[in-house]
Amino acid sequence: MKLSPLKRLALAAFSLLLFLSSCELGLQLVPQAIPIKLLREFQPGVRSAIAARRQLLRRADTVAIPRSDGGPAERLWRFQPGIEVTKSFDEEGIVETVRVDNNGFCNVPADAYESPRFDVVTIGDSFTWCMAVNPEDAWPAQLAKITGLRIYNLGLPGRGLHEYLETLRAFGLQKRPQIVVMNVYEGNDLRDAWFNRQQRSDADRSVTASACPFASETSCERFEEWRESSIGRASYGFNLVLAGTWFFAASQQEGEIDFRYDVHLPEGNVVTFNSQNGDRDEVLFARRLAEGTVSTDLFDDPLKAYSELAREHGFEAVLTYTPSAYTAYEALSEFQDPSIGSDLRGYSQRLRGYFARRAGELGLHFVDLTPALQAAAAAGGDKLYFRTNVHYAQRGGRVVAAELAGLVSELGRVGVCAEVTVVELARCTSSDIVRHSQQNLRGVALVVELHNHPTRQSTPQSPRR
Repeated sequence: MKLSPLKRLALAAFSLLLFLSSCELGLQLVPQAIPIKLLREFQPGVRSAIAARRQLLRRADTVAIPRSDGGPAERLWRFQPGIEVTKSFDEEGIVETVRVDNNGFCNVPADAYESPRFDVVTIGDSFTWCMAVNPEDAWPAQLAKITGLRIYNLGLPGRGLHEYLETLRAFGLQKRPQIVVMNVYEGNDLRDAWFNRQQRSDADRSVTASACPFASETSCERFEEWRESSIGRASYGFNLVLAGTWFFAASQQEGEIDFRYDVHLPEGNVVTFNSQNGDRDEVLFARRLAEGTVSTDLFDDPLKAYSELAREHGFEAVLTYTPSAYTAYEALSEFQDPSIGSDLRGYSQRLRGYFARRAGELGLHFVDLTPALQAAAAAGGDKLYFRTNVHYAQRGGRVVAAELAGLVSELGRVGVCAEVTVVELARCTSSDIVRHSQQNLRGVALVVELHNHPTRQSTPQSPRR
């Protein structure tokens, strides 16, 4: 029986509708099939519903931290107190779910923040937070075990130096720490500083345009209209198509960057890192730094503010530099695109040189963690970084803690000696007290005089006047 053109059209439309309905039903039943990189571009309400079903982080799982610096509000938050945070990666040894403390940070015990004072506060991003490890295996907790100092970890994922300082102002300074450790990350802190500068500028439209991968502003506006339409607020399949279009356009904009690399471990096996080819903007910013279109001067303001906070609140300011996995494994790494390796080596050297120089100029204690991690990589043994999310594994945290222990213990002892009683003076050396007295003469003048009293010395000396 021959169908008329109208019937053939109706049959085709019905078949297409049946196919789309089946796809929609399948996505509704199994939302785990939606790739995370596409889910990020879904309509916010649909994205939140899917995230809840998949136990992914949602905005409702966070609490905003008020900003005082005029930066983007959406980049400053903490977790809801006591919740479980799940980040899934297919790799042995990764801890997918961690429970944050009663203040929304990564510390044990849960009531750790109730302590009236901490010796050390750490600030940073996911390389300071307990990404993929238990809270007790993050490097701040490991450092506390080694030194015996009271350390509170204020690290949180997804932020840069400006956010580190805002978190310190909101939660750290009131605990009157003797030492603050700011941990900068090689991979994306320059990008985050650039975003912060752009957000503060008057060129908000250009920022929005650069974030949208489509060629024209009209296309970006149309995309947003479709995403917020009735079907966009309801359909998983429609959002998947829109997100796929966005991702394809963004991939074309970034170009064909192959950011995967093989690490030839001393034991003889070869492991591919960054196998999902993520964080390609690290390569873009490394190239922009080399071209001169971005500058390390983007870090000047937060570092200067950090130094000023240290003077104002009387703490020792430590600046640590965490290298990316490709830098820690530099002697053992082979990029699938060799030109990227050359770009990133230059990028690492520029950043490390800048932070060392600026720390010296601003009176910060600088620790480049690169040599310690490179030596550990060359020695072999357990992994330092996870290959999938390229964050510190348990051993990486131990190496970092061991590298910082000497400096932090010394600074902690000097801090204690600034407040000792006469009975406790035997714990302190004269160099400890003299060193602190140079920073705060009024606060410890009496202690210095008491320390040099003949009754407190094995060899009698005349008191200094």
